[in-house]
Amino acid sequence: MTTTEALLIGRRRRLALTMIGGFAGLVALSLAVAVAADLADAPTAAALTDRVVPLLVFYAPAPIAAVGGYARCGGPACLAVGAVPAVVFAALVVVGTVFGVPGVGPGDSPIGGVTMAFAAVGLSGAFVGYCAGVSAALLGDLVGFGSGDEGDEE
Repeated sequence: MTTTEALLIGRRRRLALTMIGGFAGLVALSLAVAVAADLADAPTAAALTDRVVPLLVFYAPAPIAAVGGYARCGGPACLAVGAVPAVVFAALVVVGTVFGVPGVGPGDSPIGGVTMAFAAVGLSGAFVGYCAGVSAALLGDLVGFGSGDEGDEE
C-alpha cells in the first residue's frame, strides 16, 4: 500500500477502531457522570465535569485525529472521531427521553441544534487535526523518520 493510500484510506484498522471506540467511551462516561453529578447535586463533581466535558467535546477531536492521521489510520477514521461527541450526545438524549431522566430529554431545548453544533465543531477540529497529522507523517517520510512501514493490514 502506498503512503498516499495509507494516509487517505488507512492502514491500521485495529488502531483506528480502538481510537474511535475509546474516545466514544470516554465522552459517554464523562457525559453520564456530568448528568449524574447534576442530578445528585454534587458541586465538586459538577465543577469537575464542567471543565472536563467541554475539553473532551470541543478540543479533544483535533489532537486525536492528528495522532490518527500520523499513525495512518485514514481519513474516515479521523473524521469519525470528530462525529463522536455529537453521536454520543444524541444517544444520551434518546436514552434520557426513553428512561425519563430529568433534564436530559428534549423538552423545550433545541437538541437538534446543539447536536449539529457539536458535529460541526468536532468535524472541523478533526479535519484540521487530520491534516496536521498527515502533514507530519509526510514530513517524517521526507526526512526519513517514522516511515510507517509497519502496521496491521487486517
